[in-house]
Order: sequence, then structure tokens, then C-alpha cells
Amino acid sequence: MTLLLNNISKVFNNSLCTLNSKEVNKKTVFFAVKGKNTDGHLFVPEAIKKNCKFVVVKRGYKNLGKKKEKKFIRCKSPLKYLENVATYKRNQSKGIFFGITGSFGKTTLKFMLSFLLSKVKKTYSSPKSFNNHFGLPLSLSNLPANSIYNIFELGMNNKGEIHNLSKILQPDIGVITNIGPAHLEKLKNLKNIALCKSEIINNIKKNGTIFLNIDDKYFHLLKKKSKKNKLKILTFGKSNKANFQLIKKIILKNKKYILVKIINKNYKFKVKNFNDSFIMNFLIVISIFSYLKINKKILIKYINKFPTPSGRGSFVKKIINNQEVKILDESYNANPISMKNAVMNFSLLKINKKKVAILGDMLELGKMTKKFHKNLARELNGSNIDTIHCVGKKIKDTFSHLNLRKKGQYFKDINQLKKNKKNIFKNNSIYLLKSSNSVGLNQFLKEC
Repeated sequence: MTLLLNNISKVFNNSLCTLNSKEVNKKTVFFAVKGKNTDGHLFVPEAIKKNCKFVVVKRGYKNLGKKKEKKFIRCKSPLKYLENVATYKRNQSKGIFFGITGSFGKTTLKFMLSFLLSKVKKTYSSPKSFNNHFGLPLSLSNLPANSIYNIFELGMNNKGEIHNLSKILQPDIGVITNIGPAHLEKLKNLKNIALCKSEIINNIKKNGTIFLNIDDKYFHLLKKKSKKNKLKILTFGKSNKANFQLIKKIILKNKKYILVKIINKNYKFKVKNFNDSFIMNFLIVISIFSYLKINKKILIKYINKFPTPSGRGSFVKKIINNQEVKILDESYNANPISMKNAVMNFSLLKINKKKVAILGDMLELGKMTKKFHKNLARELNGSNIDTIHCVGKKIKDTFSHLNLRKKGQYFKDINQLKKNKKNIFKNNSIYLLKSSNSVGLNQFLKEC
């Protein structure tokens, strides 16, 4: 990596890094990283044609002529090279770094925290759901030199992945939102998931801080590990033992509020959204603002201006069959807990329209797949949702256990739903869409 060490400030301080040849321009450095489905080296000619600043390729890659040779940076591994750029950028920064992980809610929390902290000082966060071994180093590599608050999410599918990501990030402040039944197919049980999420604790900087969910089943496991690593531990949740406690939700004169205890004092915040996931994420933000000693007036002024990310609980309007249809868009992803919360929140919605849910498979649940889908039917049968349509092979277990009066239509895949959408969507109804992302409901909604 001699070339990197000698030229990193010159090459990368005024450049943008990308793995996508479509994003290339004269200011970008294109990394020819090999992914699961394709190899970035196939797109080097396109990057050169678009006059990229440099291309980072594997040693031995055939160049495109002597005139273009000066654009090539050769190394053993373009991905490892990207990680080194990320580490350099991280070490150069004097800002505060947040690392967010958990089974669900982390992307929305990242964007909510970033949105609100940006009202205080310059803030940067990883785009979209850039939380894996490609996305995190890429995001860090594009870190602005003068950002004060830097917020990243850490995702995983297997043991060791959170460790590797947090080792690069070296967060000053860590957040573990929750431990839930995601990735059970590979990790087998919730304790293994908790242990994987806890890997972030090992890499929080010395004398750093961790925010933990006191209501979580594995709170004591996480607390014990945090103590061992000599971190400052702050807790959030509904328990009266939490440092930051959600006391209750309140409706006064048709306005929604939450009552929160911060250390030993109560505060009331007006909110537009009573969704449990939204409220818990906001509680974490309140906790962080309090810890950083930032004036709470910022939260009061801006929380209800926060734009919920697409597919994560926002209401959208679509024109389908020449009719305007209102949809609660939860289509980005799903696991048993987030699905249960979505069903409950949709059920509690007060509206003079028929409620219709279109639900798809919850994936990566391993041996628990059948049980979780069957249990979902119980939640749906106890709700006031009028009609439920199901899409996918796994959720057939949900559909078969629905009460007859709630049963809509069953579609084996998204293509069947597309063919029947004229019969499904009516403007006298309001809709909930939720499933794991690969089912295709998210893309289906974008195309509507």
C-alpha cells in the first residue's frame, strides 16, 4: 500500500469515491471492487471514458493505453484499499462519530439523528442503507473534512461483520437499538444475534459512550460487556430505571405528545407520529441531545419536519386505475417485531375508510419461519384491518390461518400482484404495504 500512503492526501482529499461507474465524473475515483454479482473491473473502460480522476484496480489488470496509464492505481485488493482510505479519513477528522446497530430501526434513526443534528452543526451520514463491508468504507471515504457530527449504521448477516465495520469506524458513541429476530437463518437464535450486535462495543473509542435499550431481553448481556470495556452506559426505554424514559403517549385536543423523563425531570414533546418505532427512535435522539447538552428547543422545532425515509412508515399517494390511493409505505423490510408493530399501528389508525393490508414474506428466519408467519395471522385476526392480501411463498402460512372474513387474495409472487392490482386498489380504502425487501413490494410501489 506504499502508493496509498504516499499519495492519499493528494489523491483523495479533494475527490469523491465511488463503486458505481454511472456516478463517475472528472472528480471521482472509481474503485473496481468485485461484488457478489459483478466485477467492477468490467466497468473500468466506462470510468476512463467518463474522464474519472483515478481508477483503483487489482494488480495485473490490463491497462487501456499509455496515455491513460497515469490514471491507474494498482493494488492487491481494491476493497482493502478503500478501507485504508476510509481509515485515513476517519483518523484525519476531529468530529464526533456515531455507530448505530440493531435488528431494526437503525436506518430511520440514522436519518432522524442526522436531520436534527444538522440544525446545530455540520453533519454527515452514510447515504441510503450503506451499512455493509462496501457501504461503510465508501461512506467514510467521502467524509467531509469539516463535519462535526458523523453518523453511520452498521449492518450484518454473520458473526464478525459488525466487528470489522466498527474497527474501521471507531465510533465515539455507539447505539444498539434492539435485538430482534432478523438473520435467524444463519445465526440460529437471538442470543447469537445479540453477541454479533455487541461486537460494536469492542471498537468504541476509549472512554466512549454506549446507548442501550433497557427493555431489551439481552440488555444485561450488553451492559456487562460495555462495563468490561469501561464505556459510559446510558439507557433508554419504557422502564422507570432508564436514564431516558418514555413515560406515556398523550392525546390532548387532537394533538399528540409524548411524556419523557430525562434523568429525573419530565418533558413533553409534540409529535405527528405515534408509530412505536418512530417514538423509540425519537427517544434515542432525545437521549443523545441531552448527553451532548444540546438545547431541546431544536427537537421541539424540527422533529415534526423530519421526512420519514421511503418504505419506512411514510404515507404516500399514488394514482392507480385513475384513482388517488393513500398507502402507508412500510415496504422496505420486515421481521416479526417490525411487522407486528406495523399491523398494530395501522390497526389503531383512526380513519373513515376500509383498511387493507398487503403483506409479503418475512425472510431469513430459518427454522422459525413457519411459526412466525403463523403467529402473524393471530395478530392480524385480532386487529381491525378489514382485508388482508398476501404475497409470497412463506406468508402462505399466514394467509391459511386468517379469519375467513379478513381473507383477501393470495399471490404466489409480485408478478401475480401486478396483474391483479386493478382489482386490489380502490380509493375508498387505505393500504398498508409491508414485507422483506426481496419480495418486491418496495419496487412495486415505486412503479405504481
